[in-house]
Amino acid sequence: MKISTQNAIPVSLLAAAVAAMLAFPAPARTQEQTDQDLMARAQALHERAIVIDTHVDTPMLMAGRGLDIGRRNDFGNLDLVRMKEGGLDAVFMAVFVSNDLDDDHPAQHALQTIAVIHQQVCLNAPLAEIAYSPGDIRRIAKTGRRAVLIGMENGGPVERSLDLLRMYYRLGVRYITLTHMKSNPICDSSTDDPRWGGLSPFGIEMVAEMNRLGMMIDVSHISDDAFFDVIERSAAPVIASHSATRALCDSPRDLTDEMLAALSRNGGVIQIVFYSGFLSDEYAKKSAEVRERLRPMMDKIREETGGNEDEYYARAMPIWRENAPEAPGIDALIDHIEHAVEVAGIDHVGLGSDYDGAGSFPKGLEDCTGYPLITYELLEHGYSDQDVTKILGGNLLRVFGEVEKRAGR
Repeated sequence: MKISTQNAIPVSLLAAAVAAMLAFPAPARTQEQTDQDLMARAQALHERAIVIDTHVDTPMLMAGRGLDIGRRNDFGNLDLVRMKEGGLDAVFMAVFVSNDLDDDHPAQHALQTIAVIHQQVCLNAPLAEIAYSPGDIRRIAKTGRRAVLIGMENGGPVERSLDLLRMYYRLGVRYITLTHMKSNPICDSSTDDPRWGGLSPFGIEMVAEMNRLGMMIDVSHISDDAFFDVIERSAAPVIASHSATRALCDSPRDLTDEMLAALSRNGGVIQIVFYSGFLSDEYAKKSAEVRERLRPMMDKIREETGGNEDEYYARAMPIWRENAPEAPGIDALIDHIEHAVEVAGIDHVGLGSDYDGAGSFPKGLEDCTGYPLITYELLEHGYSDQDVTKILGGNLLRVFGEVEKRAGR
């Protein structure tokens, strides 16, 4: 078919028009316009992504201070209203029981906390729903409600009983942090003297049973030797629900590059914690000085609360926040994310804030409404939309799904 040239624009006129455009280019965009474009892109991406936080200690406030997660509160770092404001779709609420109770029937304390979580979510059914699987998270997110999952911080409440472990799974517990600040009957802690040289004999049995159940194994808080024992023995990917990178902050709670590489080979994921003390050596040093100054006051509160950890933390945390050193900027968090991506790979990094369990967070991330800032910063650092989506929650969903698949669920 021939194209008619009867009404065509002469080539000479086209050339003249192009020359004119080159001579007078469109005005350059201002930095403010560029920033606004990036913010709009970040907001749209944040709304599309499923954003997951794998560790908050909000149940301590729910039980200890009567926090109602169904309304916007002026204390604490998280509730369902602020989750929606921050575009946080799913959160793992930690059932925390202190190692001090490991030999004093800790199961009763864990069961009480699990009951509080279920009760509050039930009372706020228009806003949230308990999730038990990756599919539940995706389904609930589509409804505009928040998905609440349950993790257990410190495996002491298992009380050396695989039957109890199975019961916790039926109640909705989908990961267990094997220990906390002290070595327990399961494994050694990163902040205590070794008791087993890694996993205990029962810990080895527990890892195998968690694999069989489809319950994620959390290696945050455990010793380096225990970490490598878990990596060697687990048939499924594992998570570090709230840790950072030791190369950037020399805390035993953070993972070394060797550990990050092993986690990557395992197929697991490190969920980068927001706590300033695990992100910044400078902050950690200053906070140690403040902690020493506050020690007499904190000891008095502990004595007055008589071993009630919920009440102790509810009273102690506000005092700590008032006296804590200045927090680092959000770049501290982004630096740890980038280092973890560099060592472990983009498919093995996520987010686990430790909201309501730690006393300081980077500026702009004082509560969960700040989550969109992370999306913005990652885009500004050159990450693609796909990679940001992985960090925000996609990687955790993958690991969660693989753990279930290997269990035949």
